[in-house]
Amino acid sequence: MKSTIAKKTEGYGYKYTELADINKYCEDNGIRYYQEVETSEINQKDYIITYIEKGDKVEKHRGCQIVEAVLQGIKNPVQEYGSSLTYCRRYSLLMALGLATEDDDGASLTVKKEATKEDADKWSFTFGKYKGKTMNEVIQEDSNYMKWFLDTKASEYDIKCYELLTGEKLPTEEESKQRLELMAKLNELVEETECDYEALKRHYKVSSNNEMTIAQLQEAISTLEKRL
Repeated sequence: MKSTIAKKTEGYGYKYTELADINKYCEDNGIRYYQEVETSEINQKDYIITYIEKGDKVEKHRGCQIVEAVLQGIKNPVQEYGSSLTYCRRYSLLMALGLATEDDDGASLTVKKEATKEDADKWSFTFGKYKGKTMNEVIQEDSNYMKWFLDTKASEYDIKCYELLTGEKLPTEEESKQRLELMAKLNELVEETECDYEALKRHYKVSSNNEMTIAQLQEAISTLEKRL
């Protein structure tokens, strides 16, 4: 399968790949997809979700967060939102297909690079108050900022670098959603069964159900359901 697409369209001093060119790539390689906007239950932000059809299965990929766009010389909010949406659709599709843009003069798309420990050690912020600092430094200095970055701006590559640096496996979107649902269910059962919540926390050696693993939440729910 061909893995490169030329960047043909000129922007303000850069080149980028049109969505139509990516669609042509998909057609040439027999790839079918569709996209939608989904609001994350974790941070209430809107993301582009890309579904790739593979035989009788459909793969779901969470892509870019839709952010406010500011277009040079344009103050039309609808047009600005449309520009942001198109940008997010384009790069979310590239992510879902396992393709990534090179530098502007690369004029192509290449197979997405897998992060290594060496990459993680060298990773540094290119924006914000920690611009120029490595991810490892920010992890040590400001865990709240790091959490914000991971929740709102981090790509799959960024998340992999974080995991390599910390040894921590971050939950997927589906796992986070499942955890929230289980926590809500457990809270309901605690009230319905008049369970001794403090005793339950002591049993699992946690200070709140937020610290419980998915397996522990499921076990506690199963135990309380038997009391109904």
